[in-house]
Amino acid sequence: MTIAAALFAVTIVYCCYSVYFYGGRWVANPYNPRISDQKQRVVMGTVTDRDGTVLAYSDETGARRYNASEEVRRAVSQVVGDGGGKVATGVDTFHAQYLLGFKAGLLERLTDAFTGTTQRGDDVRLTISERLSRYIGEQFPSGKRGAVVVLNYKTNEILAMVSMPQFDPTDMDEALEDEASGALINRATQGLYPPGSTFKIVTLAAALQNLPDLDSFVYDCTGYAAVGSYAVTDKTAHGTQTLSQAFSNSCNTAFAALAGELGYSLLGATAENLGFNQNFMFGDLIVYNSSYPIDNLSDEDLAWSAVGQGRVLATPMHMALIASAVANGGVMNEPRLIAQITTPQGGERRPPARATGWRVMSEAAAQRIENELVRAVKSGTGTRAALGNGYTVAGKTGSAEVSDDKSVEADAWFVGYVTNENAPYAICVVVENGGSGGGVAAPLARKTLQKAINLGL
Repeated sequence: MTIAAALFAVTIVYCCYSVYFYGGRWVANPYNPRISDQKQRVVMGTVTDRDGTVLAYSDETGARRYNASEEVRRAVSQVVGDGGGKVATGVDTFHAQYLLGFKAGLLERLTDAFTGTTQRGDDVRLTISERLSRYIGEQFPSGKRGAVVVLNYKTNEILAMVSMPQFDPTDMDEALEDEASGALINRATQGLYPPGSTFKIVTLAAALQNLPDLDSFVYDCTGYAAVGSYAVTDKTAHGTQTLSQAFSNSCNTAFAALAGELGYSLLGATAENLGFNQNFMFGDLIVYNSSYPIDNLSDEDLAWSAVGQGRVLATPMHMALIASAVANGGVMNEPRLIAQITTPQGGERRPPARATGWRVMSEAAAQRIENELVRAVKSGTGTRAALGNGYTVAGKTGSAEVSDDKSVEADAWFVGYVTNENAPYAICVVVENGGSGGGVAAPLARKTLQKAINLGL
């Protein structure tokens, strides 16, 4: 009986835990019959961007409508979602608890009942800028897939979360016919990619916090390093390098050597501190879990994982959060997509609960990593991300291989941020099969950051 009572207690505790952490996601599930029932009785609220531009609204008949401009609709399509719930992570579905009035109090419902007023859901203002989102879509390499995330690392606001290709929520038949293109997937939060050399930020953090005498680190790169039955290679032999030079030149063999000194336990622990293998239970949005597998402890797997290859996978949103953490002195913050929730009566409703910042690396390590990121943009592989005009960009490029024989173009990456206090923007760019991170992703990052500055976001 004691064992049975204990198991019953554990079940109750787990049930409460699940409801507390997952209840909002269960409510927002498009297959939840309460959603469709509520849509018959409640006028869905309006969704706007940070500047008040209407992105989605309900007309006088209660039908869901979207911005009159097709360019605007497409630019924010995966963020806003669609009326039918095909994009389950979109605001129209994920935040239905607000937009469909589930959060309305008893007094609000009684008032509507006594006055004969049709119940209306809350209006939701987002942190994104449709102008910046539209610009990113216009500048993205034609015909390519990928994602761009822009964050304000001081306020934690998501300024843009663009996924390519896009779709038009007013023409879902076309979107569903071309479902193979993946337009209904938000690659910014759901896309899992090998991060390539951008993961060297994580490897560097692990080395700085666990290996002594790194200032005297010297590595002779021949372009080839045998590891077990495989080899880690570079496109060119970099010669004798310090740690700073190896990072700036994005030397794979040097970072594989660092991983050998660290071992799986230290590198894996740092990766997990930075969010890999963790379940991000964010209140404003769903972000898929990045992974740093530690089940296969081979030397080859360890070496390739140090340069973001092998079985390492990350979402663009997560890598943007890592850049933000470095900019914030080693503290990672939960991203914000909801700027304000307004009730039909004009009051303000409390937004979803958000976690306070948590330390993911030492402040000293973050400062050293920033120095290396700045150097990489000034004189390394990321020079095409530099802004000039008094703005300093810290960043890391990546060219992540997606095929064993390199028969498919690598995914192009750039992860970084502007160090200036008056432009606290962090960014992640991924262009699938884009080739060179320095040649493709870095220029797009520069254009995007410059646009954000020009818009004064």
